Amino acid sequence: MRTFLLALETILLVVILGSAVAANEAKPPEVKLAAAFQLPQLPGLSGPSADWRQWDAFFTFVVKQFGQEMSGDLKDSLGEAFLDSRYELTSAIASSGGQNPVPELFLSGWKRLSPVLNKALPGLSQQTASRYASFISAADKLAVVGQQGSQLGLLQLTPDSLRGMARLLEPSGATDPIAYNLNVDSALRNLLGFTIPLATPNPAPGIKQSGLRGLPLDVQRASLLPPWVDAVAIAAEPSLKKLNGWVPDAKELDAYLAEVRILLSDLSDRVAAKSKLAEEYKPTYRQIVFAASWQESCWRQYIRKGKEVTPLASATGDVGLMQVNRNTWRGVYDVKGLGGDIEYNGNAGGEILLYYLTRYAIRKNEDKQPDGNLARATYSSYNGGPRHLTRYRAAKPNPALKKVDDAFWEKFQAVSSGREMDVLSCYRK
Repeated sequence: MRTFLLALETILLVVILGSAVAANEAKPPEVKLAAAFQLPQLPGLSGPSADWRQWDAFFTFVVKQFGQEMSGDLKDSLGEAFLDSRYELTSAIASSGGQNPVPELFLSGWKRLSPVLNKALPGLSQQTASRYASFISAADKLAVVGQQGSQLGLLQLTPDSLRGMARLLEPSGATDPIAYNLNVDSALRNLLGFTIPLATPNPAPGIKQSGLRGLPLDVQRASLLPPWVDAVAIAAEPSLKKLNGWVPDAKELDAYLAEVRILLSDLSDRVAAKSKLAEEYKPTYRQIVFAASWQESCWRQYIRKGKEVTPLASATGDVGLMQVNRNTWRGVYDVKGLGGDIEYNGNAGGEILLYYLTRYAIRKNEDKQPDGNLARATYSSYNGGPRHLTRYRAAKPNPALKKVDDAFWEKFQAVSSGREMDVLSCYRK
């Protein structure tokens, strides 16, 4: 009964908003906005707003529902819209300043999804198309309200309103569509094209993962290389220690980095083989893995904070060797595994890099564009999402992002010249 009422509530919202919008079309903008203020607050549309976790769960639910009905280019476009919205979510959480980011996330997310979903409708059965069209109409009307008066807080998305909209897509669903969890979701992985299962992570014992926070880079370096140690005098010292949980001291650095190099070589070969990457691209892919992990972490999974060993993590949720973001890739990878297992983290990052190399850089012929480059395009996407594929060659680049892209390119050129062990320079500063 509650499910029915939630769905009915959303349908009523569509009817009322539709009437309001139609009545407003002939009015000046200021009158339209005033009229929007008079929209009634239906049950479930008032009260505390949904938080970003509930929004993320809802958005993921919607994408998965539509993904079941799509194939080919439309499914790829759906996955691209989803990933760009996930990257945006991660950025919004970090920069919200205590404000609720959900209304803006809804507007931008729906702007990406709407064209894809509308293209999918003609290919659906009549019953499914009718149900999904009702959802699209409801979301369209909410977007109109948000676009007309977002500065005045007219767009109110509560947990119950999100549930009601979700029930338009799946009226008989038994699970809560806004329930947030950290489980690996095979349906989401398949939708995005990550069809090869990853090995189960084996987190190192004694690793503290609660309240992960990144340290300033100079502090991180100092934790590995005390300033009174002459880095030039570091001698190689064979070590039988496993990489998991290993925070090397100064005299262990050469041995540690040699072990990480072996790990990165092995995982790049393994991921490329499983994904059947063409032979001509394998050397480039391995170099991208070397350079990206250098750029992201200086080949580190862990740092030492006092007496505790903890995963290297940023304030925005990037973690470990490949700095895989826990919010962006929630459901695609095991969050604890990303923090606690260097091999699992490396495999995840390697898989994501291969994804952007093959599905975006190669498929979109980045190497054939003026000033185009497969490695640079792959890393730009890895860092910023699919819509950042071409940012490295933009006529007017964002200065901060250009600095990031140029730093990667410098490392990639070193790796391409056989100098990947120059990663040691991280610890000499």
